[in-house]
This record gives sequence, C-alpha cells and structure tokens, in this order.
Amino acid sequence: MTAETTPQAAPINEARIVAFARDVCGLTLYPKQAEILSEMYDPAAPVRTAVWRLGRRSGKDRMASIVCAFEASVNAEAHLRCVPADEQVEILLVATSQKQARVCMRYIASYFKRGALGGLVAKSADDELTLTNNVVVRTMPATSAAARGSGVAVFVLSEAAHFVGSDGSPVDVQAIWSALTPATSAYPERRIIVASTPKWQSDFFARLCQRAERGDDPTMRAWHESTATMNPGIDPAWLASEEAADPENYRREYLAEYLAGVSAALDPDLVRSAATGEERPPVEGVRYAVSLDPAYASGGDRFACIVGHVEGDVTIVDRLASWAGSRGSPVPVEATLSAISELAAVYGNAEIVSDQFASAPLVESLTAKGARVQAVPWSNESKMQALTLLRRGLYQNKIVLPRHAGLVGELCNLEVRQTPGGKARVAAAGSGHDDWATALMGLLLKLEGPAEPGVLGVWKAMVAGWTPGQILPQTSQPLPAAKPSEPPKEWTVKPAPELARAQCPVSLRVDNAPVRCSLWHGHPGECVPVVPV
Repeated sequence: MTAETTPQAAPINEARIVAFARDVCGLTLYPKQAEILSEMYDPAAPVRTAVWRLGRRSGKDRMASIVCAFEASVNAEAHLRCVPADEQVEILLVATSQKQARVCMRYIASYFKRGALGGLVAKSADDELTLTNNVVVRTMPATSAAARGSGVAVFVLSEAAHFVGSDGSPVDVQAIWSALTPATSAYPERRIIVASTPKWQSDFFARLCQRAERGDDPTMRAWHESTATMNPGIDPAWLASEEAADPENYRREYLAEYLAGVSAALDPDLVRSAATGEERPPVEGVRYAVSLDPAYASGGDRFACIVGHVEGDVTIVDRLASWAGSRGSPVPVEATLSAISELAAVYGNAEIVSDQFASAPLVESLTAKGARVQAVPWSNESKMQALTLLRRGLYQNKIVLPRHAGLVGELCNLEVRQTPGGKARVAAAGSGHDDWATALMGLLLKLEGPAEPGVLGVWKAMVAGWTPGQILPQTSQPLPAAKPSEPPKEWTVKPAPELARAQCPVSLRVDNAPVRCSLWHGHPGECVPVVPV
C-alpha cells in the first residue's frame, strides 16, 4: 500500500472504509487489502470477527490501524449509543511487543493529524489516543495486562500466533481472547480482528482459523492470502530468493501455509518452570564447561556463550554472555575470543566446546590465549541428541536456567521439522534466532554426554522422573498413578496408522514421532507410530 498514490485501481464496489482510508487517511490500499476490508464491511453480511491468515509484510498492521481509526470516528456513534453518556468506549490493539504496539499507534495517530480528523484529538500519548467524542484508542503489548478492560467495542490481536511475554515465553492468547471477547458483547457493531502469519498447527491461532473456515458462525470469517497477493509492491525477485533459501519456511512465512510434521520442540510451561534461577559466580572446586555458538558474519547474529556445571544430577546454567555484530559490521572476533578466554579462566579454567564447522581459527586463537577448547561435530543427529537431554532435564526438573528472556524465548521458539530424507531437524521457527538455545544444547552434550537415543531413551527418562498426575507436554492428559515396572523389551516401526486410533491413557510425541504403548498413543495422519512387537 502507498500513501497519496494509487498503485492499482481499487474495486468498484469498495466499502466506505476503503474510501475513508484513501480520502481521509491518505492511504490507498492495494486491491486485495481493499477487497478484504470491503468484504468485512459488507452491509448485507457484516463480519464481526475477522481472522486474517496472511503472509509477512502483507500490511496487516496498516489495515488494522485503518479499522481502528474508522471505528473511532465514522462508526463512533454506533458504539457510544450502547454506553451511558459519561462513559468512554475503548478501541484496543494488542501487538507482539510494546515497540510494535507503538508503531501501530503512530499509524493511527498520523491519521488524526489530517484535516477531517484533526479536530477530534483531545490528548495524545505513546500508547493512547483520547478523542473529544468519548472514544479512546489504546495499543499495548501482549501481556496479561492486555486482558483487562470492560467497555471494549473493537479489538485487534496483531500477530497473535507470535505473542510473547516479558520472560520471552509464549503468552496464552486464549486467555486474552476469553477476557476481551465478552467485553464486546454489549456492542452490536463490534469488530474483532485476529491477524497473523501462521506458526504451528496446534496453537490458538490455527484453531481459530479452523473455526472460522468451518463457517459455523455467520458473523465470523477467515481470509488466507500470500504476501505477493496482499502486497504486490514487494520485489518478486526478492521473494524468489527467500523461497530458494528455505522453501518450507517460505511456505509458512510468505504463503501463510501451515507445515505438516512441524511442532514445538519443548513445552513452554516446562521451560518457564526451569527458568527460576539467577546467574551465579564461580565456586572453587566446581568443574565448569563453556559452550559457544559462534557468529562471524554481519547481520545482527550473536556470538553466544553459556557457562554451566552439574551438581549431583542437576545441570545448572551459571552465566550467559553474548557479543553481537550489526548489519554493517560483523562481531569483532579477536576481542570476543579474548573475553571468552577470560570468562573460562574465571570459571576454573573451564573447557570450551564449539561447533567443528570452520573451527580452526577459533581453536587456534583460544589455545594461544591459554584456553582449553574442543571442536565437536554439530549435526542434525547431535542436535536431536542434545534436545533429548534437554527434554529429559525439563521433564524431571533436573535443569536450572536463569531468568533470561532471550534464552527462554529461543527455547520456546524451537521447532522440530522433518527433512526431505525423513530425519528430524531442530531449529528456530520462522526467521527467529537460536544462538542461546544452540549454546545450551552444546553445553548439555558436554556435561552429560550423549543421551540414549530414540523412544526408549525418552521412555526411561520419563519413568525415572515419574510424578503421578503430571501433565505431559503436547497433551492435556496426566500420568496415571502407577509407574510401569519395565519398558517394552523390543520396539519397531510399523506402517500402521490405524493403530494410532486406539484409546490409551496418555499421549506423547518424541522427536516429532507419535509413540504408542500401554501409556502413549500416536496421532493418525501425522507420521508412522512406534509400537511394541
């Protein structure tokens, strides 16, 4: 979309809101953007709850800001009729962060600086716009505070599939939805917009998309459009390069498609429960290890470093450090390696481990500085080994992490994907970072050694940490009270999806594969179940 200029002709049957965007706000929408808003405001079949599943850079926030401005001005009287004369009507936009919320507010505030709307502003702040007509427009980040409020006639959840809290872990979008939706019920002209690029098939946004697509509620509708369709101003060659770099991620990020066989690697609740510690100074006599995830290129990647040790059978993360480059300047490698060498020396001359890839200069430099360093292979297989260790530690409450939003956020954003060859791959979802998460998994491999692989290893880990009534990740089912006496003697993979339909007490996904036995069952249609012979 562009301001003041017309990229392409708008639809002939445009709604008032499209003309409002152009003539009052100075914003001419691209055809598909105008079409969606026109369909939302079709007087013959108005949409009260709109679910926008759109690719990145589709103009979601700009479209939502137009809706907020329209409802606060043109449609204000319809909302004000529903409240006493001295009561305000609230229009709320919830975004992924305070920074993004304020970007949206700047969009909205800019419209109210223009001729026809300029006289409506009584007070303007970073997060709130109070109008003389008794309407208040607010923007805020996706925290628990966002769920408060009563007189909300319109609300927008922007990038709902990617809401995170101040600790870096996912916010319960269902709780925000459940708190705000009843608040709109007093307003016949209410509007709800939930907009996002998709993430995982099991999250709240995915379920809401499915509900809207079923058509059970005539006032709810879903739209699914790609970036190219929504925003033809984006260079097709650039989109082609993104597709070539990562075809699967391109499907999710720019085609707004859900990917089969992709799921969260870790349970956010377990990550949050583990992240209760503080960074710790070194203690004499303790054997520490240092794990690195190097970054040499420019572009904002971090050179991440994590220090930890084992205390009894509990792994403790003691210290995190990082060095970041910028888009124009890479990480200063020698200065960074000097700092890492000094940190290892402070923690009892701890041995340093790093990825074997392109490690020769790093090993040579650290060794010259007096550090002990080991380059280890880092592959999909070793990452899955490390993930098994991490899951085991979280299941059994035998890993202590500091309250570090960057680390918690990356762990909660890890996902497991199936490669074209059928193997599992663990990485950050979308275009996210996994520097801290990778360094942590390298630390676990160094301190604890390789985990017993596959289903049997996780089975043993679960039984060792058995807690009756514990809720298993990826399920809503508690463990039964009786601990099994021994694991199955043999396991094999059989192409028998129908076995997954059996009713079993609880279910668990291991390395993105469903497991079935007397305790667990798989999920039909997702992948081959593992069954005892």
